[in-house]
Amino acid sequence: MDQFSHGARCAGAGARCAGAGRALPAALGLLAALLLLAARRDSRVVLTSELYEAGHSRPHAECCPARGAALRLLVLVTSAPGHAAAREAVRLSWGHAALRRDIGFAFILGSLHTRDEAKADAIRAEDVLYGDIIIGNSRDSYSNLTLKTLSMLEWVHTYCPKVPRLLKTDDDMFINIPRLLKFIDARKNETRTIWGHVYEQAWPHRTMWSKYYVSPRQYPSSQFPDYTSGAAYLMTTDVVGELLKAAGQEPYLRLEDVFVTGVLASKLKIKRQHAAEFLLSAEADNKKVLYHPCTVQKGIAIHMVRFHEQFDLWRKVLDGTTKCEDA
Repeated sequence: MDQFSHGARCAGAGARCAGAGRALPAALGLLAALLLLAARRDSRVVLTSELYEAGHSRPHAECCPARGAALRLLVLVTSAPGHAAAREAVRLSWGHAALRRDIGFAFILGSLHTRDEAKADAIRAEDVLYGDIIIGNSRDSYSNLTLKTLSMLEWVHTYCPKVPRLLKTDDDMFINIPRLLKFIDARKNETRTIWGHVYEQAWPHRTMWSKYYVSPRQYPSSQFPDYTSGAAYLMTTDVVGELLKAAGQEPYLRLEDVFVTGVLASKLKIKRQHAAEFLLSAEADNKKVLYHPCTVQKGIAIHMVRFHEQFDLWRKVLDGTTKCEDA
């Protein structure tokens, strides 16, 4: 539409059109401001040590008895304050493994926003009831997932240094604990290793509006080191202290799996091994793993599980009637 026809329509629309005319420059100005802010962020490289706040306001050291000496496995689930339903579903399904004396289990959250006192009170009440929510000192947000993972590593290093294996996972994951324990037993002599769904030859997203955006200043290389998906990975705990120490000297990346299991692990020469049992959804087309009983029984980790689906998957793990080869 040319400027003359637009002017004719404005004459008929009166004040409403004048308001729209003012709104468009305002919207464009906001967009320009956002792009400028992004550009400014792009120019600033911050060391992780400048952002990370060490310590835990609710450490729950009792989640790791005897500093992990009697445990085979520690499972730490990163969660968000508003994910109470997801946490409850995990506790009532595969999280039942926490009842075992040889498995430690807890959720990891960042510090709570003081201005949302109702949500903070709900988290405290939930924690009083279950006693399984570890709260770190770094602010809880999507952009701070790396800081939350470092908080997890710090907790293991401080309160559970004797546990041999750590599973880091998210609250939208289903974990087949019996299968995971078999996996661990078959590799009990391995050291300095991270297992999971390994991505090879992945490249940084340079499109500024992508939620996975990484600026060239933050990460100059055109390719990431091999890394495991952050949805679930298993590690030997002999590398926890090294990862935590090395993190502070590296530029901050909010892609926690790339940062911890890629950048840091590569620098420290920690092995990343692909394990087909870590079944992840195909995020590109949003397809999900088919929940066939044999798929569930053979897998260790399944991604993008809604809280009400946890119970069905747990039932399929416990199903003794379905016969699967090599399950």
